[in-house]
Amino acid sequence: MADMASRSATAVAGELLGLDEDTAARPAFTRSGATADPVVSAAAPAGEDSFRSAFRLSDEGLVLLDQRAIPERLDEVVARRGSDVAYYLRLGVARGGPLMAQAAAYGLALTAAERADAPAEGRDLELRRTERALVEARPSSRLVGWAAERMRGVADSVEPSTSGAELAQLLRAEADTIAAHVSASLAAIAGELASALPGAQDRPLAVLLHGSQGALVGGLVGAGISALARLRDEGRELRLFVTEGRPFMDGARLASWELRQADLDHRIIPDAALAWLLAREELDAVLVSAEWVAANGDVGALLGSQAIAGLIAAMPADRARPRLLVSGLAAARDSRTVDGSAIPVELRPARDLSAYLADVPIRASDALVPAADVIPAAAVDALITETDVPAEAGG
Repeated sequence: MADMASRSATAVAGELLGLDEDTAARPAFTRSGATADPVVSAAAPAGEDSFRSAFRLSDEGLVLLDQRAIPERLDEVVARRGSDVAYYLRLGVARGGPLMAQAAAYGLALTAAERADAPAEGRDLELRRTERALVEARPSSRLVGWAAERMRGVADSVEPSTSGAELAQLLRAEADTIAAHVSASLAAIAGELASALPGAQDRPLAVLLHGSQGALVGGLVGAGISALARLRDEGRELRLFVTEGRPFMDGARLASWELRQADLDHRIIPDAALAWLLAREELDAVLVSAEWVAANGDVGALLGSQAIAGLIAAMPADRARPRLLVSGLAAARDSRTVDGSAIPVELRPARDLSAYLADVPIRASDALVPAADVIPAAAVDALITETDVPAEAGG
């Protein structure tokens, strides 16, 4: 991981994604024909509780591990164009800003390849439609918009005479660069996060994780779990707790599964029992991933993050409070977002409640399911990114 952080983006992309460093010689995605098969295709369920990459590239397109089925099954779906990626993001197949940013970038490259033979005006119109669909699919993640903006910058920079095939090549190369940047950045964040988690040396390091913080949300690298695994490998004894993260059960289904892959012992706790836990356990830190960071330092994060911050702030003065450590890509910062009130918070469909909490259908009119909430800047003890770590926050 440390070696990854020190190498070039091109080299990292080549190693992690199986790419040739000669970008100009690399083919764009194979274009889908007009009679292409339906979007969804599923791999056979895994026979054992084993790791599978959150995404990979194939001749068919972008293959995504379906996070809705974990841990019971390790199903995969195939996106052949950007609109497919947007559809899967809306469904919750892929979650987490870093992963969704990479998927969005490759989705736009897929669309460019599919439309390579179309007239320039029609090709650009389709790319812009796809950009909007991707951003609107998960509006509470700043990183999806960031990836779309980078891809748009490439599309706008080409000469009018540039062929569709050349544009597809350029967008594929930019998607590779984004994927390499995200992976290298998360590796760097993991190292800094490990340094920010010393804890007391006379007892196990006690950490609460809120939400999945492994490769399932990072794509190829997960900062939080990588940091904890590093400390474990250095000989630190760990005492880990994971919130169940309702309604998607991010902790009980995803974070717990990834911690098992890393051979990290942990206990799952209902998010409603956090006050109980804080009253009985001396926690050193709480780890949260940032989806959006406003100009004033307010942080958009997984639903329940604001409640955790409030519980920590309400602890008695004679109790040692855990540090609230927020980590995320620097690209999650948006200077145009003045404060937390301007961070978009999407409402998820009612099925997100019924899918994991009950078999009884829930009507849309009966449900309010926000995907995220906002942590006030003053509640964040440190905001850790790849560019300025550790950056003290608050006030």
